[in-house]
Amino acid sequence: MKTRHVCGWLCITAAFLLSCSTPEGKVKDFVLEFAKTIAAGDKASILKIYPDAEKADSLFINIVADSVTVTPTSEEGVYSVALGNGNDFTIKQTGEGQYTVTKSHGLFAYPADLMAFAKKTGQWKDGLTDAEQAERMADKGLVDYLYEKFNNNLKGGLSIINTGTWGDDYYQGEWVSSKGAIFTVKNNTSIDIPGSAYNIVYKEGYWGGGEMASETVPGKDIKAGEKVTLRTKELGSSMESETSQRLNITGISKKDFLKVFQPTGNEFEEYLKRDGKPVARAESMDFVIQGVMGGCGTRLSMYGDHGYLMYYLNSPRLDEGEHVNRDVKRISYDPVTGRLVLRVSNEGTVTGDLIGTYIDGVYQGKFQNVNGKSSPFSFK
Repeated sequence: MKTRHVCGWLCITAAFLLSCSTPEGKVKDFVLEFAKTIAAGDKASILKIYPDAEKADSLFINIVADSVTVTPTSEEGVYSVALGNGNDFTIKQTGEGQYTVTKSHGLFAYPADLMAFAKKTGQWKDGLTDAEQAERMADKGLVDYLYEKFNNNLKGGLSIINTGTWGDDYYQGEWVSSKGAIFTVKNNTSIDIPGSAYNIVYKEGYWGGGEMASETVPGKDIKAGEKVTLRTKELGSSMESETSQRLNITGISKKDFLKVFQPTGNEFEEYLKRDGKPVARAESMDFVIQGVMGGCGTRLSMYGDHGYLMYYLNSPRLDEGEHVNRDVKRISYDPVTGRLVLRVSNEGTVTGDLIGTYIDGVYQGKFQNVNGKSSPFSFK
């Protein structure tokens, strides 16, 4: 849970009229105090009550007092609390007047755009606890994966379906010349492509006449499955000309991609399995590996759920120059796919996540910092 993102809203629409003589009444008192703790952003107190809240970007609790119900479970000292708005959590009594939250649904909050994207791509999965869902949401590589995949496929998605017909002919001396070359470009994908994603490089010169003149023809927006017509402006051609053209894919911007991308709902599962069919794995989380991250020599030491990251500034080699240390906490590990997400912090402040695959002692992926920038790493 990032301190700078810790936020809470306490909405109490009716006064609590509690009877502290019953266990349920005491639990309700605890619920109110826990809500106040969230609203105050008291990270230390929140984590003492709810250790899994460390996995949250932020917390949100909306209490309608008259709708809160406390139900004892079959386990002694464990209660199920429903907030009346579809959210709930489980509370365990650890001592006289002392409780901890063991799991929840709906307490972890995310930005609206992030939630919308996660639900469309299958990264959000109904029925998971907040802690389980946080492990999926902590993986920030899905957008980069989809964006990179689309740009890689774009080369086959756009095509010139003619070889450049001439424009209006006119006579220049004894030769027939044209006022420009005309091209028809087709979008074979299911996504609208902006003109900024491509252009045509057209070249013309006399046969055997040395270097050819070149003109870059800007692209035009093309809707999915449709065609557009482009033509040169400066260069014409004649019967004695040698010509060539090349479709130059510059790539769609990430901003434009997210505007037109239409998820099917299976993207996140595809992303998890992108390296092929998962193979059962059971890696130990006790290891010391080293390599390079963002061009810096780095050593990662893990001891179960916690560890340390040490990297040397401005040097790809270890034990050379100035170095810094960071604390590391395991957020999630999938023994089937080898997917390992580690959270990096500096004196309690989260700086980013290591997101990658740990297989056979090799950990590869990207470090995604809290500002959205990423650096590749490869450790073994």
